[in-house]
Amino acid sequence: MVELKQQQQGMDTLKQFWHWWSSELYHLAPRWLRHYFSKTAGTLSIYVEEGSARFQLSDDKEQHLIGCANLESESEQKLNELKKEFLAELPEGVSVEVYFPCEKLLVCQQFLPLATEENLASVLAFEIDRLTPFIPEQVSYGYQISGRHPENDKIQVELCVLKNEYREKLLSRLKILGLVPDAIWPASKNEEIRVPTQNLLPLEYRPVVESLWNNRVKQLGVVLLLLLTFVLVYPAYQLDRDVASLEKKIAEIRQPAMLVGKKQSLLAARLAAQDTLVQRKNLSPGKLNIIQKVTDLLPDNTWVSRLKIDEQGVNLQGESRKASDLIELLEKSEQFQNVIFVSPITSNSSTNMERYEIKMELRGNVE
Repeated sequence: MVELKQQQQGMDTLKQFWHWWSSELYHLAPRWLRHYFSKTAGTLSIYVEEGSARFQLSDDKEQHLIGCANLESESEQKLNELKKEFLAELPEGVSVEVYFPCEKLLVCQQFLPLATEENLASVLAFEIDRLTPFIPEQVSYGYQISGRHPENDKIQVELCVLKNEYREKLLSRLKILGLVPDAIWPASKNEEIRVPTQNLLPLEYRPVVESLWNNRVKQLGVVLLLLLTFVLVYPAYQLDRDVASLEKKIAEIRQPAMLVGKKQSLLAARLAAQDTLVQRKNLSPGKLNIIQKVTDLLPDNTWVSRLKIDEQGVNLQGESRKASDLIELLEKSEQFQNVIFVSPITSNSSTNMERYEIKMELRGNVE
């Protein structure tokens, strides 16, 4: 139980550190990045209709109506009250889009040379007074290519024109509510297939897009680089210290260990030699035992002039009154086997004895 409690306290401390650290990094991140990672960020769609405007908040999961207001007739005080009621709790980083009614737009189809498609925005900027009843200073516009006719070398362009007086009035009322739109779209267009060129809001009115590599991103990059360096370098540094410490400890005990190892090897060799000697002694008969056995087996009328004992066996040379009986006598012993005469029996005329030479094998090794 104590260990579980300590582990839980440790996890709580790590969570607190993570929330603090991530909140600090969050404020260093650019607006678009905060918007991308924000869990509550969404889109506030404002549908401007005859006599009213609907404010609809949507995100990846759901879409719901948060209120309605008459942007044309409501007083500034009333708009401030509405701001406190349903716009004060808008999530940070929400995108604001306005859908303007087509009744207050000039929508027309224009046919232009096919070669103008690559520089269509520039062409429209110079030709807007020819294509519409307005001069460029009076309107803002959006467009999209609605068809191509290569057989006639033409493209069909749908042009939507918004008078500046309508736009300025709308933006001023939204400013009271604390809203700055990112785009103004023709309300009759499908939201799913609209293109950026349909945005009726001039570039100078759109929110400034922060540079991808601005100062805050640089600060965030430096922080991440330092953290990455720490994560990569510190384990290697700690490992190097541990290795050096282990090498020092190993060096301290290496010489005593080698001395002990040599003593163990010498003791093991001596024990092995001792075991070999004991085993040989236990398995092999002694030479004195062999001499004693031969003495017991040979009769009194026989003597040995030469006795040789080696690993191959026992070799006897001498004289006997009756040498032919010696083979049978020696074979009676369980200690000897393969008893044979090495050479023929000969007579010694001076002693009236028979010379013999016998060879026999031992049933065990000889020390």
